[in-house]
Amino acid sequence: MSLSVTLSLVGLSACGGSDDSGDTDAASSSSPAGSDDAAASSAPDRAAPDAMPEPDLEQIPDPVATVNGQDVTKEEFVTYYESQFASAAGQAQMSGEELDEEQLQQDTLEVVVDSVLLRQAAEEERLDPSDEEVDTLLEELATGNGLESVDQFLEVLAQQGMDEETARREAASQLAIQAYVEQEAPVEEPSEEELRAYYDELVAQQEDAGGGEDDAAGTAAPQQPEIPEFDQVRDQLAQQLQSEEQAAATDELVAGLREDAEITSNL
Repeated sequence: MSLSVTLSLVGLSACGGSDDSGDTDAASSSSPAGSDDAAASSAPDRAAPDAMPEPDLEQIPDPVATVNGQDVTKEEFVTYYESQFASAAGQAQMSGEELDEEQLQQDTLEVVVDSVLLRQAAEEERLDPSDEEVDTLLEELATGNGLESVDQFLEVLAQQGMDEETARREAASQLAIQAYVEQEAPVEEPSEEELRAYYDELVAQQEDAGGGEDDAAGTAAPQQPEIPEFDQVRDQLAQQLQSEEQAAATDELVAGLREDAEITSNL
């Protein structure tokens, strides 16, 4: 599982229903109820789906784990787990597969532990963001969630049980982690040759996916949207490549931190 450096803000980034990004840490932002209503209106003779299940939190211990002498509280774990559960439960309901909640808890704990390790490392390096930097991040999160102001953003968080002090602390923690990752695993801007090769690969993949051949039933393959010219998407390609490289570098960095860490799981 690739670690997202935005983990500590999962509760923040997932609260705005207007964010349509496919990021793992914000996968629960869409409303299952709204999707069910749309499905019911398009197929009135189909039975309504079962209500979304709720996560079983009774058996989760407190603390959930200990990382280098620091407890990972049940509250900290549940904040992220509820978001992951909502996403996984929705996918399981759509696919008809049974949700393995025990495995999901283990996977969630792995990511939470990785976040704690990064946070501890950032604290050791004394990478403390300024109040201005925290304000800027909260503004970006508010805008990204389709909200008009930080105050409105904080009101939504308060409705979900996160007060302003906690939100600012989580934002500061995220900024420190980001600074640590950039310091320890810097990623260079891709060269023009790398971008061209990446673009050509995307074009080739699209051509393979939309070959235009009819299927066995004689139905024509769906027409794939045309990829814009290289110059039109160059900046997006550069950002995507850097994101992929930083994700890989972060995973490697966390692996090194794990080698020297004392981790006890109580799950």
